[in-house]
Amino acid sequence: MTHWTNVFLFELRQKFRSKSYLFVTFGLPILAIVLFFAYQAYQDFSSEEEDTANPITETADSSDNVIGYVDQTPQALFPAPESYDAAPEDCQVTAASVGDLTPDVIKRITAPYCMRGIVRAYDSREAGEQALRDGDLDALYVIGPDYLETGEVAAYSEGFSLESASTETLMNDYLLASLLSNVEPEAYERLYLRLRDPAVIVENKLAGSNGAETANEDQGFALVYGFGLLLMMTVLWGGGYVMQSVVQEKESRAIEILLSSVRPNALLTGKVLAMGLLALVQMGMLLGTFVFLGSRAGSIFESLGDIEVETGTLILFGVYFVLDFLMIGSLLAGVGAVSTSVRDGQNFVSVITLPTVVPFFFLTMFVEEPNGTLARVLSLFPI
Repeated sequence: MTHWTNVFLFELRQKFRSKSYLFVTFGLPILAIVLFFAYQAYQDFSSEEEDTANPITETADSSDNVIGYVDQTPQALFPAPESYDAAPEDCQVTAASVGDLTPDVIKRITAPYCMRGIVRAYDSREAGEQALRDGDLDALYVIGPDYLETGEVAAYSEGFSLESASTETLMNDYLLASLLSNVEPEAYERLYLRLRDPAVIVENKLAGSNGAETANEDQGFALVYGFGLLLMMTVLWGGGYVMQSVVQEKESRAIEILLSSVRPNALLTGKVLAMGLLALVQMGMLLGTFVFLGSRAGSIFESLGDIEVETGTLILFGVYFVLDFLMIGSLLAGVGAVSTSVRDGQNFVSVITLPTVVPFFFLTMFVEEPNGTLARVLSLFPI
């Protein structure tokens, strides 16, 4: 071997013969996909006769929580659930009603009357507090006289518990349904759905003096975090392969034979490039599997919306990866050169890996102050 390309091809062949590398690169993605579809098939089989959950019908479903409230508003805005004009059968949720959610059905099954078993009205705060002490309630809410001006509602509970903490949504649903009880069904449907999810906040950043640039904060954070995590893991994995290869050749005395036929620079170049490509393939397989399974699951990607990655960002990632891996891979190869065994080399690895992980400790600070002092200082040190 007289050229770095020979070393490059040799390292690729050796790594693809490694069972551990093949298992992590190809075995884990295949296993994850098989388990995912097996679990999905199990869920589909076990839920054939179950009704699909719908946020609109949540308030009509039975609940383990029981809350009380005291209405101190001068207008008596929130009468007791039993005082509304309705019949018990109006609150029944059937498969037909869920499948055909007309405005009339939505207003009927979310009416305050349908919450009569889990929401109780009290004439005074003292009576509500006594019921709370007796264990009849999970939480007590007092709607103050200035509710229309301030919107404040005082909550009381017998110490913190998961049951009392989960009653806030129930109380908000009752207040919303009570305030909209006299609204026509068509308007009720629009107002009820919108007020349960009042706003989608989209951040706008000024772009010069003539316009604004719209940005989704969740998408931006996901891209930055994912980019950093992917870069760090790929570089450290590949660098670890380089160190392991160098140490193993030293332990087996093969390095003495290799250096007699190839220059040290060519040997190091071939190893670094081969391990970098292998680490990139490995991370690409794992990332592709995550994206595929995430798109099938839907919940993660729906919450982030349509993430768009520009071509310039991909090019920037490639540049950062090449420069970062050349630096980290060379440093870890140096660790392998001064180590007599793999276990001995692990003692020095933290000196290199720890600084690469430090930015994740201050990620929130970097997001809030990307041009702050700490971000500038750490940017001066490439590692």
